[in-house]
Amino acid sequence: MERLLHYVWQYRLYLPSDLKTTDSLPVVVIDPGIRNTHAGPDFFNAKIRVNQTVWAGSIEVHTKASDWFLHNHHTDRSYDAVILHVVEEADTPVYRSNGEAIPQLILKVPAAVQKI
Repeated sequence: MERLLHYVWQYRLYLPSDLKTTDSLPVVVIDPGIRNTHAGPDFFNAKIRVNQTVWAGSIEVHTKASDWFLHNHHTDRSYDAVILHVVEEADTPVYRSNGEAIPQLILKVPAAVQKI
C-alpha cells in the first residue's frame, strides 16, 4: 500500500480540498517534490503551505505513522528536514531527532487508483 501512497502523492491523485493535517490545519501542495529512490526521505525539495506558513523540505510516506519509529527515523538526522509525514493511518504522532513534532497528513488511496 505504501507504493500506492507514493504514487498518489507524486501525481497529486487526491482532492486538494481534502488535505488537512491531523491537527485540522489546511495543507496546500505547491510542489510534491522529487521522488527519492535511495536512502533518506521519500521526496526531496517539496513545497507546501500548512495553514499560512510555506515550508520547503522533504516528505516521508508510510502506511502507518508508527512505521516512523519502526524504521528509526526519529533518531536519524537525515529525516530532520521532513516537513510533512504522509500516512494512510495516523496511529501515533512523530518527531524529529530533537523531539520536535512533524505535521502529519492522512492520505487515502482513491478507489479508482486501487483498481489499477
